[in-house]
Amino acid sequence: MKLYAICLIKDEDDIIAQTLTYAMRHCDKIFVIDNGSSDRTWDIVQELAVQHSQIVPFEQTRLPYSDALRARVYNQLHKELDNDDWWMILDSDEFLAEDPKPLIEQAMKHGADIVRSWQIQFYFTEKDLADWESGRDNRDRPIFERRRYYLINWQEPRLFRNQRNNEEWNTGISNTVPDGLGKVLGRRILNRHYQFRDPDQMEKRLKLRFGHSSFAAHVKSLDWRSTMRLSSDLNYFREGESWRFRLAGVSSYYAKSLKYTMLGKLRGARRRVGRLLGFAS
Repeated sequence: MKLYAICLIKDEDDIIAQTLTYAMRHCDKIFVIDNGSSDRTWDIVQELAVQHSQIVPFEQTRLPYSDALRARVYNQLHKELDNDDWWMILDSDEFLAEDPKPLIEQAMKHGADIVRSWQIQFYFTEKDLADWESGRDNRDRPIFERRRYYLINWQEPRLFRNQRNNEEWNTGISNTVPDGLGKVLGRRILNRHYQFRDPDQMEKRLKLRFGHSSFAAHVKSLDWRSTMRLSSDLNYFREGESWRFRLAGVSSYYAKSLKYTMLGKLRGARRRVGRLLGFAS
C-alpha cells in the first residue's frame, strides 16, 4: 500500500520545510503545487526535492485558487496506483498527530474510502504575543515548541482511497475529494494545524485570503489581532500527553457544519431556480 500526498501551497516559507520533512515519515511521495508564491516557498520546495526524492515539485501555477487544483496531480497519476493505495490532503501548515497507516488499514477492513480529520487548531494567544514582542519567540525554533495553545474544533477529509478504474476526478462534482468515493470511516485521524504562527505571518495570510470567495466564511478582517484567542479558553500542549477535546470546540464544529450545510443547500436552490427562470425566458 502506497500513500501519496498532495500539498497545495502559497507564501508559506516560514513553515513549509518543517511540513514536508515531517510528512516524509508517512508518505511515499509528496506532490507539491505552488499557487503563485511571491516569497521563497517554491525555492525551498525545490531545494528539499534535491535532497529528498519523496518530495516532488509538481508545478507552479497562477490559476485562481481552488481546492480542485489538487485534481491536477490525482488525474495524472491515479491510473499508475492500485485501488489499495491511498492519497493524503496535506496543507502547508499541517502535521499528522498520529500514524495514518493503522487508520487506512481499518478503513479498508470496513470498506471505507475516506478518512476525515479532527483538526487540532493551534492559536496565537496573548502569551505568545508577549514572547514575540520581547524577542523570546523567533522562527528558528520548531513550530511544535513555539505554538502550544490549541482547540479541536473542525473536521475535514484528509485521506482517501485511490480509484484506479474510475475516470478522472470531476471537480464539477466535488472539489474536496474525487467523486465516486463511498463510505467515510467513523474514526477520525488527529491532525495538527498551525495557521496562526506570528503577527508577520498572520498579516500576510489574511491579505492573501481576504475578499476571496473560498475563504469568505473564515476571513472577515485584515487585522491579525482578530485571529487571537485567550490562552485560558484553550488547551496547552505538552509532549507525551493525550489530546484533549473541549465541549466548546466540538459544539463550535457542529454549529458551523450545520450552517455551511444550510448555506450550501440555499445556494443550490438558487442555482436551480436561476436555471428554471433562464429556461422559462
